[in-house]
Amino acid sequence: MTTSTTTPTVTPMNKSIYTVAARTGAGEHVLYNTANAAFALLDDQAFSQFSNGCDSTGALAAAGFLTAATPREELVRQQELFQRQRHDHARFVISIVPTYACNYRCPYCYERALPAKPAGFMSDETLNAIAAFIRTRYDAHPFQTLEVQWYGGDPSLCLDVVRKGADLFRGICAERGAAYESMMLTNCNRIDAEAAQLIADCGISTLFLTIDGPEEHHNRRRVAADGSNSYERVIQAARYARELGISILATMNVDRVTLPLFRDFAQKLLDAEGIVLTPAKLNDYCGTFGTGAFCPPEFDLYTHEEYARAHFELIDKGHMTCADLRAMLLPHTHFCNGQRDDYFVIDLAGDVYKCDGWVGLREHALFNLMRDDAGAQPDVVTHDATTTPACEACTLLPICQGSCMWERVCAKGETGSVPCHPLKTTLADYLGEYWRCFDAKADGVTMLAAPISDDELS
Repeated sequence: MTTSTTTPTVTPMNKSIYTVAARTGAGEHVLYNTANAAFALLDDQAFSQFSNGCDSTGALAAAGFLTAATPREELVRQQELFQRQRHDHARFVISIVPTYACNYRCPYCYERALPAKPAGFMSDETLNAIAAFIRTRYDAHPFQTLEVQWYGGDPSLCLDVVRKGADLFRGICAERGAAYESMMLTNCNRIDAEAAQLIADCGISTLFLTIDGPEEHHNRRRVAADGSNSYERVIQAARYARELGISILATMNVDRVTLPLFRDFAQKLLDAEGIVLTPAKLNDYCGTFGTGAFCPPEFDLYTHEEYARAHFELIDKGHMTCADLRAMLLPHTHFCNGQRDDYFVIDLAGDVYKCDGWVGLREHALFNLMRDDAGAQPDVVTHDATTTPACEACTLLPICQGSCMWERVCAKGETGSVPCHPLKTTLADYLGEYWRCFDAKADGVTMLAAPISDDELS
């Protein structure tokens, strides 16, 4: 934390379009740059100079709050960063759907409103075609790491396919000298001690799972088709996995009914099982809310803006560190893997997609591994916010990168409006909490957090 006293800048400059100004609880001014994570505290005089494009210390220009660049030039820089990340070939990531089958009947599952998808399980022919595709991609752009994500349906229903695939893909990495990483998204209902060992033997290091609150709430929302206690099954599966060194990433889909339960339940789950639980907004992706069991009073959905506010109120503000808040507010060069050249979703039929949300809907498929030339890839990304009029002028662009395009498309049918990043509603509030982490008083321009370099962007 330093106070700059360098040579004054005489010529007025442009306020960066990525600078956000807010007031602290003490009435002082803070500036945050969403493009480089610089954070500064200003007294009234320094803020007045900033408002007029002046910089008597040079600190505001050094941190990017004031700039000689025009808004268009700043946007072009964001476009360059997006393209650099898009064409980075260090990691090749594939999300594999070995089956669309699922042994759950969750009331809020959007899949039930979609057309029927291919039945059965992935064949050896498709696995071999995926292996050939990986080799082709490596030959074109040698990657350092292959990351395989097992997705569904539920891949735990066909662990023999997962095992065969893991053997194939790890063999390719061994041949090419690349690292191998793997994870699985599963409801865990079929994972016993033997299945957990097989998953570990396949090199799967992380399980993504859903725990929708305390047992009685979870079992009404995460409904096992066989009538079993899905809460007991997921907790026991997580225990087996953790004993084998597999990491657990757990999400709780929340609405007005269950968000008030989150804080106490998450703490109990952490204390009892060592599982860190993260809240996520429960959405009506396909307009099914109000039908069947997905209706009040069991469910009560937030709007996007309401959830952003509720989430801010939920956080344990007294225990959020500077590191927590800095990580939350960091800029990114892309929102999802689908904005990268080296990401594909492949289903059991060999159809290849760029977006997990559209997988299984053939009109969104790019090509088929068995029928088409997999070497001739279409030039496509899920979404480029830097060239989208609705996003390119937004101050939050470097943090948001357009957010989830699939969710935005779905939400048009739900609310008639496109949801923006939650920080669109709450950024000033989080900056107030960020400021509280520092023992600082405004004295001219006081830098609280230095800007990061382009190479540090994720």
